[in-house]
Amino acid sequence: MPVDAFAVSALRLELSEALEGGRIDKIHMPSKNEVHILGRAVRGSFRLLLSAHTQRPRAHLTAIARENPQTPPMFAMLLRKHLTNGRFVEVFQPHLERVLHFTIEAADEMGFISLKKLVIEMIGRHSNIILIDAEGRIVDALRKVDPEQSPDRPVLPGLFYRDPPGQGKTDPTTVSEEDFRALYRKKPPEMPTNEWLGSTFTAFPPLLCRDLSNSSTDCDTLYSRFCNLLLYVKDNTYTQQLIKKKTDFFCLPLQTVEQEEWNGTISQLMDNLYTSRDQSEHIGQRASALNKKAKSTRDKLVKKTGLLRQELHDAQNREHLRQKADILMANLHQAERGAESVTFEDFYNDGNFITIKLDASKTQQQNAAALYKSYAKAKNAEAALTKQIEQAERDAEYWESVLDQLSRVSNERDIEEIREEIAPSRQHRVKPAKISQPMRFRSSDGFVFRAGRNNRQNDLLTMKMASKNDIWLHTQKIPGCHVIVQTDGIEPSEQTLYEAACVAAWFSAAKISPKVPVDYTSVKYVKKPPSARPGMVIYDKFKTIMAEPNEELVERLRID
Repeated sequence: MPVDAFAVSALRLELSEALEGGRIDKIHMPSKNEVHILGRAVRGSFRLLLSAHTQRPRAHLTAIARENPQTPPMFAMLLRKHLTNGRFVEVFQPHLERVLHFTIEAADEMGFISLKKLVIEMIGRHSNIILIDAEGRIVDALRKVDPEQSPDRPVLPGLFYRDPPGQGKTDPTTVSEEDFRALYRKKPPEMPTNEWLGSTFTAFPPLLCRDLSNSSTDCDTLYSRFCNLLLYVKDNTYTQQLIKKKTDFFCLPLQTVEQEEWNGTISQLMDNLYTSRDQSEHIGQRASALNKKAKSTRDKLVKKTGLLRQELHDAQNREHLRQKADILMANLHQAERGAESVTFEDFYNDGNFITIKLDASKTQQQNAAALYKSYAKAKNAEAALTKQIEQAERDAEYWESVLDQLSRVSNERDIEEIREEIAPSRQHRVKPAKISQPMRFRSSDGFVFRAGRNNRQNDLLTMKMASKNDIWLHTQKIPGCHVIVQTDGIEPSEQTLYEAACVAAWFSAAKISPKVPVDYTSVKYVKKPPSARPGMVIYDKFKTIMAEPNEELVERLRID
C-alpha cells in the first residue's frame, strides 16, 4: 500500500524532531529513484532516505547504508552543490497531502545564505523529488515534466513550483456532523459505503474506507467511527500498526483488519518493510543483464554440445565407410563409369547384397578412394570431437556456476566482481578492483571456515588463502561455492565437517533440496588445471557427506 497522507503526517512529526537544526554532510544517490542525505543533528547523526519509487515512494530515516555508483548521477551532483553544509530549518506537510517540504538554510553560489526547499511528492507514478530556490522557482527535479506531459502543471527548471492539484474532495478534518449527514444522503443507493468515503473525503485511502464501512451499519455508527479516527489526526497521536502478515502498515487504529502494534519508530518500521525490498529489487535489476548473458551463453554451449555429440556418434559409426570402399575395390573388374549406384555382394554381411551410391562423375576406384578418405577423416575427428565436447561441457558448467552465483548476489560489489570475471580482458580499461573477502563462519566446535561468494573468491580462497592441510568442500557435480575449513593442524570433528557441508549446500544451486551430496578432501588434493576458468578445479581422494541446506544454521554460524 502506498504511503498515505496520515502516514506522511506521522513522518513529519518524527522528521521534524530528528532533523531540524541538523547539518547536511553528504548526499548520495544509490539508485535512480533514491536520495540519501547524511548529516548530524542534536540527537546524533542521521541518514534521511527520500524515494520517488513509483510503487513505494517514501521519506524516512534509515539505518541501511546503500552502495553508491562510481559516477554520481547529475541530480546528486546538483543537490550536493546547493545543499551540502546546509541546515534543516523546517519539515512541512501541505494539509493532508502526500508531500513533504524540507526547508534548508544553505549558502548560494555567491556565499550568501538563503532558504531552499527540497520537496518530495509521494504520489504513485507521479512521485518526484524537486529542489526549489529562495524565490520559489524550480532549480531541478528528479523527473522533469514538460507541458505536453502535463499542461496544467509542468515541472521544469526556472518555473515557479506549484503544489500538486487537489482532487476537489471534502476535507474530513473540517466537516461538521450536519455536513457529513448531508453528504451521506446524496450517496447513490447502489454505491458501496467504502467507495463513497473514498470519493468524498480527501486523503482517505482504500484500506481506511473498507475498515470504516465494515465496522459501521448505518450513518450514525459510521459518523461515530469517522470522528473517533479523526481525533487521532487532529491530536497528532498516530500509532503505527503492522498489517497483512507484516507486509504493510497503517498509522491509525483499525477495527476489522488484523494488525500488530509496532513498538519502534515509523522510520524503523518503513526501513524494515521497504528498504530491503527496494534493495533486493535494485540488485535484481542490476544482475538481470549479467544473468541474461550467462543464461544465453550456457544455452548455446548446451546446444553446441548436442551437435558435437551427434558428430561424434557419426564419426564412431564410420566402419561402414571402409567396408563399402573395400567392396568397391574388390569389384573393380565390374566397374561401369557413369553409374549412380552399384549393387554387389556384401562379404562383410553373410553374403547379402548391398547397394552403394556413387558419384557418377568419378570412376569406381575414385569413389572407393573418397570413401577411404571419409573414413580416415571420421577416425581423426573422433579425438578432436571428444576434446571439444569436454571443453564445451566445462564451459557450460562454468556458466552454470555464474548463474548460481548471480542468484545469490546481495550487493553492488558482488555484481561488479562477477561482471569483471566474465568480461573479456580487452574490455578492462582500468585495473580490476581488489577482490572482496569470502564469508566467514565458526562451527559449534570453534573451527573457522570460509565460503566464496563467486568464482574469483573461490580461486582466492582455495588457491591462495588455504593451507595444504585445510579441508576443502564443494557440492558434488552441482554449481556452488568453495568452502575451506581452517584446521591449523588439528583434525576437525564430524560436527564441524557437517556444518561446513551445510554451508556449502546452502550456497549452491541445490539449496532447495532436502539433502545435498557434498564432497570434501584435503586442499593438497585440489588442483586447478592449466587455463581453467575461475573457480574450476579438479580433486581426488575425497569423501562425501549428505548435508541439509539450512538457512537458520548458516546465519547462526556466520561471523561476518
